[in-house]
Amino acid sequence: MSTDCDSGTISRINVYPIKSFPGVTVASSHVLDSGALKWDRRFALVEPNGKFITLKRVPELHEIRSDFDLEVPSVRIWTGHSVTARQFHLDDDRESLGDYLTCLLNRPVGIVDNPRAGFPDDDDASGPTVVSVATLQTVADLFPEMTTEQARWRFRTNIEVEGVPAFWEDRLFGAKREQLPFQIGGVTFGGVKPCQRCSVPSRHPVTGETTQAFATIYAALRKAMFPEWTNLKQFGHYYRLATNTVLLDAGDEGVIRTGDSITLSIPDEQSSSPELQVAGS
Repeated sequence: MSTDCDSGTISRINVYPIKSFPGVTVASSHVLDSGALKWDRRFALVEPNGKFITLKRVPELHEIRSDFDLEVPSVRIWTGHSVTARQFHLDDDRESLGDYLTCLLNRPVGIVDNPRAGFPDDDDASGPTVVSVATLQTVADLFPEMTTEQARWRFRTNIEVEGVPAFWEDRLFGAKREQLPFQIGGVTFGGVKPCQRCSVPSRHPVTGETTQAFATIYAALRKAMFPEWTNLKQFGHYYRLATNTVLLDAGDEGVIRTGDSITLSIPDEQSSSPELQVAGS
């Protein structure tokens, strides 16, 4: 089966060099053997016992502003209460960076590094997350004064697709435990499942202020707007957005770029599968 909805174009690639820090938009990215994008969640903050310090657990991280130069590589850091920034080399100044963040967060902070795989949010689906621009726009329209840019940084998704409708990314996964193939340029990924969300998207990405009833309002929209291509059996609840993936084949280059097509091919028999239904049918 082939329809106009079987492909779109990559409009944006986002990576998050330090887990739970603001992201960086890049024109292209190498895909690591793990499936993760190079630089995505490569570094993480940890407590002395090794437990991750994340936005979910430590909302004070919203106060931290950052600006990455991945060519150096370095990061400039400041807070919402200061215009003075400190710059750190991500390889050479890691201990100093940990000490600085210890002062900012008022808790012991160490920095760990995994250049081969990063520290993905989902170890079983460590490829990039995918969402359509239309999905982000639809979510932003739900809430007064929320912009698409704010929705982007709330949900912290890696790959954005244009030229497709809202929740098109649901086409990238099939049944549970299935890896549905799709291509970005010369790289083949497998769509696995819709991404389960935590409390982080409910907070303003800069101020950390919580949007009341965010999950409830979004879940109601999600339930009401299930496209015909969505596999309902992948949803134990409706607070999910974007698609989790794995790497199937890196191809010759192992690189994805903005402007690349994202293409899937769904077998004819799947179009009539009882698992693909409109909500309420």
